[in-house]
Amino acid sequence: MIRDIIFDLGKVLCPFDWTTAYERLMPHLPGHRRRMLVEDRESFKELFKRPANALERGKIDFNRFRQEMCEILGVRLNGDEFHHIWCNIFGMDEEMVALGERLSTRYGTWLASNTSKVHYEWILARFPRVAFYRAAALSYELGVMKPSSLFDEKAVALFGVDPSVAVFIDDIEENVAAAMRFGMRGILFRNRSLLIEELKGLGVLVPGL
Repeated sequence: MIRDIIFDLGKVLCPFDWTTAYERLMPHLPGHRRRMLVEDRESFKELFKRPANALERGKIDFNRFRQEMCEILGVRLNGDEFHHIWCNIFGMDEEMVALGERLSTRYGTWLASNTSKVHYEWILARFPRVAFYRAAALSYELGVMKPSSLFDEKAVALFGVDPSVAVFIDDIEENVAAAMRFGMRGILFRNRSLLIEELKGLGVLVPGL
């Protein structure tokens, strides 16, 4: 019997698109970085990997992240400019949030996310309905990221839930697999309709559906 449902944030409750950030960044880039962005998007994304990982593990603050990225990219952007580019990529999935709200009337609902403080606060400021859950396990606060088993261990301890009666929902297969190794049920999120079917298959009763 499932008692607790743990949601991921990005691409589950809040879809995002880095294309908008790249478009805003493009006019500020020097020629070689602009060509890299156009011709080799994957290599361009790799430039962000180490600093972004440090940011999402809470090892550096946003100002330090901005300084490092401006140096790597060869751009000059003040705090407000960089904040707008970095954060204004998210939307809210109304139907998924409504589903979470319904489930929260019958089950313990929780959030477990690899994210940074600046992204999390930006999302909640603009989409307060997202916060239907009882508590959030956030990588920048825990100091560790999914799919580490330590993340799952810290999240479950924070929530005070029994993994054997919890289901974990994430859009990344390795994160789901890690949660299942930790003893939770896991659902790889693809869309809302399939999620509801899989929840029902686990015996979860969705109010109103």
